[in-house]
Amino acid sequence: MPYDPEDEITEHDRLFMEKPLTLTKNELLYLSDSMTLLMEHMSEQGRVHIPARQLMPSAAVPVPIELIQNVGLGLLIATDPKNVSQEATVTFSVADLYLLRECCQSFVKINNELVGYNLLRKLYTLILEESMEEREFINRLTIGIDFSMQNIDKDRLQYLEELRQRHDTDNTV
Repeated sequence: MPYDPEDEITEHDRLFMEKPLTLTKNELLYLSDSMTLLMEHMSEQGRVHIPARQLMPSAAVPVPIELIQNVGLGLLIATDPKNVSQEATVTFSVADLYLLRECCQSFVKINNELVGYNLLRKLYTLILEESMEEREFINRLTIGIDFSMQNIDKDRLQYLEELRQRHDTDNTV
């Protein structure tokens, strides 16, 4: 099948891709406490975005109402008395995952759960999913290959140096 540039996913499209994220009750509580509602207010020059309340130390990131609703839905699912696992799987866009990442501090611990660290790992796993898959693929392809220069003999090094010099000379003319 020939290459078609129309098939490429743009960075803009990638930001709106939906990805499922399983979160614990403590992680959802932490995220909920770390966000504040971003309100739009009209002015004569256009729209102005401001937080709905004064930012408290725990509410560090102003976010759209849809993200607050999404986290709230997950919180209701995770805290349902019938939910023994106290977890919820919620779908977020990649753009929302970046906003959630802004809420996280790696050192935060709630009820002996490393929520900040765990959240960062989960978020980066989803955000960088394609990069990690490519990295693993390359690692599988190159397993057993010695990339050190120690195994290249002197004749091969001299030949490579001559090629480099020829290339440099050709490019300066």
